[in-house]
Amino acid sequence: MSFALIPVKNLRKAKHRLSPLLEEQERYLLCLTMFEDVVNALIHSKSLDHIIVITSDNEVLTKAKDLGIKTLHDSGKELNESLTIATNYCMKIGAKNVTIVPIDIPLIKPEDIDEAISMDENSEKMVVISPSKDGYGTNLLFRRPPNIIPTKYGVRSFEKHRKTALANNINFRVYKNPRIALDIDKPEDLIEFIKIGKHTKTFNMLQKLHLVEKIKQKFLLFDKSK
Repeated sequence: MSFALIPVKNLRKAKHRLSPLLEEQERYLLCLTMFEDVVNALIHSKSLDHIIVITSDNEVLTKAKDLGIKTLHDSGKELNESLTIATNYCMKIGAKNVTIVPIDIPLIKPEDIDEAISMDENSEKMVVISPSKDGYGTNLLFRRPPNIIPTKYGVRSFEKHRKTALANNINFRVYKNPRIALDIDKPEDLIEFIKIGKHTKTFNMLQKLHLVEKIKQKFLLFDKSK
């Protein structure tokens, strides 16, 4: 069976680098709505059998359950440790492969997930990585079997995952996709998203709360101050 894992840390503490553009509550709502966009893409993927969210955020736990998504409670461990626990759980209940997707890529579509997983080519051992826009981060990680390599999220995770796979003679593919590549982490990312993300719940939320123009205006001031 094919599983997807979505790790979600405490959203109240997330996305501080967006503080020049958004207040704390606005950042929280942004993260929660991006989560919905990502979950929606995973639900409509033709390649997944199960979706699991690992989080300690009560609002995310509630939202996931409302969407019919299974949850694991994150006891506040470091991200890679939490993902190891979640991966082991997936294997225990029958996962043959696991795809890890973060919440901050709201442009992702079901067909992007299907295409990434299709690169597996039914290999016994395979790692597929979709990198971030700058090429340093890992915005999607597919592993067959699920524990074929440990997760190494953090600084320059793409290169760490790549080197680990190659060092162990594991088939490795890079899946470049502009929608997956745009993770909303910095003010520049949010401005780019506003230009192209009009089909998403995240954009609709920003527009409904009259935040789109506010973000654009604040970004002009932020950009000048750099």
